[in-house]
Amino acid sequence: MSDPTNLSAVRASFRTALAQIEAYPVALDWRPAFMSPLGALSRIQRAPLPDLSYERPARKPFAGQSLTLATAVRGIRNGSLPAVAVMEQALDAIDRRQPELNAFVYVAPRTELLEAAAAADRSVRDGKMRGPLLGIPIAVKDLLAVAGMPNTASSPVLADRMESNDAGSIQLLKAAGAIITGKTQTHEFALGVTTPQSRNPWDATRDPGGSSGGSAIAVATGMSLGAMATDTRASVRVPASLCGVVGYKPTFGLVPGDGVIMLSWSLDHVAHMAANVEDAAIMLNVLDPTSHVDYTSALSKNVRGLRVGVPTAALQGADPDVVTAFGNAVLGLRESGVTVVEIDTPTEDDFDLAVLMGLVVSRCEAAAYHTAFGERRSQYATAVVAEQLDEASHVSAVAYLQAQRAREDLRRRMFEQIGLFDALLMPTTRVAAPKSTDVDNYFLVLSQNCILWSFIGFPVISVPCGWTPNGLPVGAQLVAGPFEDQRLLALAAALETKLGE
Repeated sequence: MSDPTNLSAVRASFRTALAQIEAYPVALDWRPAFMSPLGALSRIQRAPLPDLSYERPARKPFAGQSLTLATAVRGIRNGSLPAVAVMEQALDAIDRRQPELNAFVYVAPRTELLEAAAAADRSVRDGKMRGPLLGIPIAVKDLLAVAGMPNTASSPVLADRMESNDAGSIQLLKAAGAIITGKTQTHEFALGVTTPQSRNPWDATRDPGGSSGGSAIAVATGMSLGAMATDTRASVRVPASLCGVVGYKPTFGLVPGDGVIMLSWSLDHVAHMAANVEDAAIMLNVLDPTSHVDYTSALSKNVRGLRVGVPTAALQGADPDVVTAFGNAVLGLRESGVTVVEIDTPTEDDFDLAVLMGLVVSRCEAAAYHTAFGERRSQYATAVVAEQLDEASHVSAVAYLQAQRAREDLRRRMFEQIGLFDALLMPTTRVAAPKSTDVDNYFLVLSQNCILWSFIGFPVISVPCGWTPNGLPVGAQLVAGPFEDQRLLALAAALETKLGE
């Protein structure tokens, strides 16, 4: 068992979190987050956005793809782009980049994937097209069940686990005609903000972020046109930012969460990645089975006159190169007619509180889940996983519930703040991709701006906004109120359009 993470830092983080919980002034009438009426995520009442008087141009991917999901969807459906050609391009990317970057735990047999693509082409020729993602190659994080594929959480503990059923989100993708190409690497059991066994596609000496690092690499390199992942504290947005793709964490519960190897039952979000905002919206149309909302309609909405707040605390200690690139996002929204103002809430204490409380809640729930593995827990590949679960197992029920009560106070205050604005904007990560040999210094740093929003269930999207001087991507994160996913996508599309001009 080995891991580069400084284990004393893990222990210190838990001790600091428990001290914060003990000192937090919890009011007598506060209930834990999962018992509160606001815990059901109230909706903000706002006027609908008007349509644009023009159509926004289709955006090219910021990352290293030559083909977007939206372009492939249109080409396959009108017969101008065979699904077999789309699949061959993805497989070629896998052949070229997988040995160096290690994005996949498992890739489905080439013959099976090409036959599935050929079947999609036949359905087009026969006029029996099935679903809005017909023939589209999608990669899946090695936590979500895909029938006939391994589901190992990138851990020796589950090395022999094969699934006979699909997770709810995978059922939706397959019903829409998507072709699942394989399972992507994650930090072991998603218990980390890095993916140490994989490499960043822009600089192979650097970490791709985590825990959904493999999914981000797959999209960034064209190994897939979209990817499924999970986001418990920061696991979609951090790798999306570090790898230069769009990462979308929907409102908590919007996408079915069954069939997932659990990290934290009250924080786990099923989420996804794509090369651009349009691709992410197309995927969300499929992944949200109950709202009956056309998320792609948000791409043509006029955001002029909307108000966006930039928490100054989210820039504290940020790398100057990240701040410079983030300035592109601020300018882009302003050029779209959005009023962008600096705000003092959430504070640095709010961000820190979410990091520490989120650590306790997520790891305590993970420790309870992992008891089912019994003696197999001796097989963890990374010491930091065993260390986190061991520390969490010593947290008292009182401390866990106090953290849940503090969580509800945080949610209430952020709900009031987001009601004053249409969205909040901040760097997704305060630093660019760190060296793989240096990740032990980033145990909490990479996720600092992200955890708050998973902790309280608000929808968030990370959009590439620029580059550092040494060629590393930087992400800007937009946050909206609960169930304001359409408004969030409208702002992200406007931002992306301006950044692409």
